[in-house]
Formats: sequence, structure tokens, C-alpha cells
Amino acid sequence: MVTLMNKMKKLLQIILMFSILSMITAACNKTEEGMIKSSSEDQPTGTLIQANTESISQKIPTFTILNKHPKYNCLNDTFNTYINVFGIYVVSVDSAPEEYVIHTAKILAEYLDNNLDGKPDEESVLNYLIENNYVVPVWTESLRKEFWKNAAGTFCEDNTGMAASMYYNSDKWALGGIIKSGSWDTNLEEVWHIISKGWYAVYPEYFGDPNQKESVINQAMDIARGGKFNGIPSKYPESAWYSYTDETCDYHCQKAEYFYWALMSNIGALDPSITNKCERSKDEWHICTKSELKTKDQKVHDLLNNQGFNLPINIPLGNYSVN
Repeated sequence: MVTLMNKMKKLLQIILMFSILSMITAACNKTEEGMIKSSSEDQPTGTLIQANTESISQKIPTFTILNKHPKYNCLNDTFNTYINVFGIYVVSVDSAPEEYVIHTAKILAEYLDNNLDGKPDEESVLNYLIENNYVVPVWTESLRKEFWKNAAGTFCEDNTGMAASMYYNSDKWALGGIIKSGSWDTNLEEVWHIISKGWYAVYPEYFGDPNQKESVINQAMDIARGGKFNGIPSKYPESAWYSYTDETCDYHCQKAEYFYWALMSNIGALDPSITNKCERSKDEWHICTKSELKTKDQKVHDLLNNQGFNLPINIPLGNYSVN
């Protein structure tokens, strides 16, 4: 009888041990399942981070050509070639040489991201241009007339910013850049005229919009012209080094041209060792290098270099590539 009871006791102990082992195993399995579930729940976070990375990378221009504007159909009545550069579109037609359109887009990119770090240098200026739907047209004069005729009564009539144009059949193109080609590139002027609209609007006290009576650049231009002239004087003073003579160009227009010339000297684009542009333009502008600008036009040199603005300092060549 005692032996039987001992056997039953041992059997109960064995059953109890198995029960405990089962509970431990179940607990371990539950913990492992919880860990797997937790890992699975963390996965969307990793995916989200990847999505953000892709979103950032998409902002860097790829110079992919689109055949429609993604937002404004009224542009598609004339244009069928689009390149997105940090949110600003170079717009063109399929009759324009593709290499010209891409070159203009890369000049635009190099102006906006002059240090080539993949980010716009002066984002407030860029935002103004995007918000006001500025575009960079590469077309012909006849296509320009056609566009504005088609735009009548549409959103595009009053909501498209076109401060300048590149004409693929008449303007000068330096594919590969002015240093390599040794010839001038009209893109350096016309693309800058479009971008400068943002500088006038965002910093009017420095760069002066049309309604700004006084600004630092206006003061500098008056010195460069040898006096304050609202129109074109019959003769510029001998001391003037900026003497624009287009009768259709009002004071603000004169300022726009002055801004362009001063910037070209400041970035070295007019250096006689590169092209003969400065020599051919001496009836309008008499400063070829940055060192000359610092010596002769001290006020504008200070504005361009010492006031904390992220203005271009390198010549755009049409070879945009992020460092």
C-alpha cells in the first residue's frame, strides 16, 4: 500500500513538472510572438523613413522631360516639353533642340543651387517664383505670340510669370559652358532676369521692386550711371561705367540690367580670358572682373558679397551635378 502511494506521488510530481514546463514553454512562445509582432509593427516606421528620403531626393532636379504641365492645362495649349527644376518649370516645344532645353534647365539649376549641394541656396526667393508660377520659356517669337493669344481668358493670362525668354532659333548657346566653348551664352542673362524677380520681391529694400523708390541697388546704379536718371540721358557723364541706352527701358528695367551686369562681373563670367563679351559690351558696361568691381563699384560689390545673401558666386555652365 505504501509502495502504491509512493508511486502515485511520483506520478503526480511528474505530471506537475510537465505542467510547469508547458506553462514556461507557452510563456516563452508568447514572448517570442510578442517580439515578432513588435518587429512587424516597427516596419511601417522604417518604410516611412524611406519614403521621406525618396521625397527629398525627388526635389533634386533629374531633368526628366514631361509632355504636360502637372497643374496648369492652359500651358499645355502651346507647350509640350517641361523640365521641373526645384519647382520652377522650363517650358518648351518639341521643335526646340532637346539639348537646348536641358541646357537651359541646368543653367537654372546652377543659379538656384550654386554650391551644388542639392538644395536651393535662397529658398525664400525660390518660393516666391514658384508661388507666382514663373516659367522659363525656350521657344520662338512666333510661339510667344501664339501662347498669349491662346492664354486670353484662361488662368494663364494673369497667372504666368515670364520675365524673359530663350529663343532657340536666334539666341547664343554655349553647350558645355562658356569656359569650354569660349563663347557667350545668352542663358546667363535671360535665366537670371527671371530669377532676379524673386530677389526684388523678397528683399525690396536691397534690390528694389518696381514700387520701391529707394534701395541699395538703386543707389549703387545711380553712382554707376553718373547720376540719377529716371530715363535715358542725352549723354551719360564721362565718369559713368554703366550706360544703357535702350529708350524703351524705364528706371526699374535699367536696374534689372545693372543687377545682371554686376553679377556677371562678380562671378567672373565677363573675364576677358574666357570670352570677348566684356569687350563687345563696353558701350554699355565697363567692368570685366570681380577685382575691378571691388575697386570701381564698391557699393554694389558690398551688396553682392558682404550682406549675407546667398547669391551665385560661380559661373553656371549647364553641367549641373550635385556634389
